[in-house]
Amino acid sequence: MGKIFIIIKREYLQTVRKKSFLIMTFLGPILMAALMIAPTLLMHYGKETQKVAVCDKLGIFQHLDSSNDKDIRFYYVNGELNDLKDSLITNKYDILLYIPDDPIAIGGMVYSTKSLNTGVMSTILAAMKRDFTNTILVNDFRINKDSLDSYVARRTDMIALGYTHIDESGMEEVKPSYLREIQLIIGIIVGIVLYFFIFMYCSMVLRSVLEEKTNRIVEVIISSVKPVHLMIGKIVGVALIGLTQFVLWIVFTFVLVGGFYFAMPEVFTPDTVAVAKTATPNSENIAAIVQNVDNSAMGAILDINYLQLIICFAFYFIFGYFLYASLYAAIGAAVDNDTDSQQFIAILSSPMILCMILSTMIVDNPDGQVAFWLSIIPFTSPIVMMMRLPAGAEVVQNWELFLSVSVLVLTCAFAVWLAAKIYRTGILMYGKKITYRELWKWLKYKN
Repeated sequence: MGKIFIIIKREYLQTVRKKSFLIMTFLGPILMAALMIAPTLLMHYGKETQKVAVCDKLGIFQHLDSSNDKDIRFYYVNGELNDLKDSLITNKYDILLYIPDDPIAIGGMVYSTKSLNTGVMSTILAAMKRDFTNTILVNDFRINKDSLDSYVARRTDMIALGYTHIDESGMEEVKPSYLREIQLIIGIIVGIVLYFFIFMYCSMVLRSVLEEKTNRIVEVIISSVKPVHLMIGKIVGVALIGLTQFVLWIVFTFVLVGGFYFAMPEVFTPDTVAVAKTATPNSENIAAIVQNVDNSAMGAILDINYLQLIICFAFYFIFGYFLYASLYAAIGAAVDNDTDSQQFIAILSSPMILCMILSTMIVDNPDGQVAFWLSIIPFTSPIVMMMRLPAGAEVVQNWELFLSVSVLVLTCAFAVWLAAKIYRTGILMYGKKITYRELWKWLKYKN
């Protein structure tokens, strides 16, 4: 065991002292924080408001602006069509909406000298329909627009919608209404992060083994330690490197994101938060039940079992890493260069790639048969189970989690044993093209 610890220490210190490790340790949190902050900043500052000149010859579209259309502003103008087209060329306006005086065939033509952004046409059409609807109500039914808006807002605020889960024993539990959306987002994020870390550190093991083999350093090391001890020490050493970097990334990322949040709270605070809280106490008192539950997005975030999520993330990262890292180490020992390793890596990494391809389907239907079986198969269970866990105990039963953990641990032990048999033979093998038949022969060697 002493020699294994020496190898672990050497592998760990040799990597953490490199400039590339230090650069990525500090650059990684910046990139992760940027991924979290950039979409918010782009949504807040990046969108340009489209200026739409409205020439309404019909005279019925006078209130096209809406609080929901934040990227479009309407300006009412008069004049001849050709003169208004010239205003587009001089960039006074981005878009011209010309509505001719035709009460039978109501409609308009949109003119623009630029490529229209996605959804501009549908937004303009929706604004026209909304305004025309209000005009009909006001003119035909003599309903004042301000009174109508106030009445509609007051009545629609009375709508309450709750979500109650019923388990197999018949017990009921009221859940936040935003819970499903939050579960989907967290499941996707956790799965991508776990895939990224497993793939990155397993590739590090492969490169380390290939480097020592091609430089003939391993011949000196093997004279002092057994090949299996060298392999285990290298895998554990890289695992400690990954855990060190992971912890530092998490700490620095939260510091950066927290700093941006407190520096610019107006950017990260939503403009409005719609929460259904008021309703008449009828229909089996549904509204009273909904009022007792925090139906905001923050309430849904706090409803997730983060302790279970963190513990399972650490477990699936460690054993998922050991499963793949042992096989990556065996591949590195069997080949002589990075090019020859690609045929084996392509097959070995295909289960993880499959998880990412099916990620949307998995988080959208976490209790389906596909999600269940992929969370049991050891080569896909680390990523898929972490995608399913945010959905809660009603989706992932305790026996499913126990079965997934047990199969993964047993498969991981078998993979380490299998990789050790390939590693001990292949680490000193040079100049021979390795095939799957050759690997099978190595597995049958007794000594």
